[in-house]
Amino acid sequence: MISFDSILYQNPNVVSRVVENEAVLIIPEQGEVKVLNEVGSRIWELVDGKRSVQDISSLICLEFDVDQETAEQDTLEFISDIIDKGIIKISPE
Repeated sequence: MISFDSILYQNPNVVSRVVENEAVLIIPEQGEVKVLNEVGSRIWELVDGKRSVQDISSLICLEFDVDQETAEQDTLEFISDIIDKGIIKISPE
């Protein structure tokens, strides 16, 4: 179960490249390619195995000039979705 204290890391099997503020993710396990918008791409970049969901949503709030509550809600929703797709994982620590 994901919480604001959860530490996240990128699935090492996902290949990515950021081009003009959009992340292109290749998910070999599913045979899919996903393209993330600017905010999704920034979240992808911030998922580094060290930051919590709270850390990431706070940075999104600052960088995209959105209120904290909206940043938290949208970040948590987005992260939950890409966890379900196997793109990122929750650290067991």
